[in-house]
Amino acid sequence: MSIIVNDIKKGFGGTEILKGISFEFEKGKTNLIIGQSGSGKSVLTKCIVGLYEVDEGEVIYGGENFSGMSKSERKHIRTQIGMLFQGSALFDSYSVEENVMFPLTMFSDMSKEEMLDRVNFCLKRVELENTNHLYPSEISGGMQKRVAIARAIALNPQYLFCDEPNSGLDPKTSIVIDNLIYDLTKEYDITTVVITHDMNSVMEIGENIMYIHEGENWWTGDKHSIVTTDNEEIGSFVYASAFMKQLRGKLN
Repeated sequence: MSIIVNDIKKGFGGTEILKGISFEFEKGKTNLIIGQSGSGKSVLTKCIVGLYEVDEGEVIYGGENFSGMSKSERKHIRTQIGMLFQGSALFDSYSVEENVMFPLTMFSDMSKEEMLDRVNFCLKRVELENTNHLYPSEISGGMQKRVAIARAIALNPQYLFCDEPNSGLDPKTSIVIDNLIYDLTKEYDITTVVITHDMNSVMEIGENIMYIHEGENWWTGDKHSIVTTDNEEIGSFVYASAFMKQLRGKLN
């Protein structure tokens, strides 16, 4: 099921941050939100998941007007959302098993045995079998990200939000995380939303991309069209890195 935002506006203290953004985050695709710092990416994401209430416009999950619901009415949609936070956000005092099990204990009616089966399934899916009793301090940053992904998919979500999933990771590990997010999106046919500054991620998994500039949807497309766009604003953003400058040279 897709997520549609219709003419979303949001401001704080008289300053308008989002200026009427519309976009469809498509089911079964990796949908990326990109843009410079301060462009409104985080505010938009918080509006979509209900952490902020929109001033105007609609957020629609699978045909249901999420922004028009009360907090209690939103509960059934919230249980369908998986979140991968920047920096993994694991509980340091919890083991890997306990971290992945946490949303199951909070939002499911599973027995302890059923929860453990689900935890082991999710850990196997991210290639972390037999890490159950390790703690976050005992594993690498890349492994922590994979634990966080296992936790995010524990409830078998229809929607997956990933906030800067490659933050703090080396390029090789970043590719592993990108590919894992992409594969899970296809395998479970979910609607994945990735907020990123990483152009390598854009070129790896960018199927449906929105570029935000000063609170507006400035450009939409995919990883193929983004490297040939004549939009000067997005061009300067895309080719800011040395890697992308080299790619541009090859294209020209």
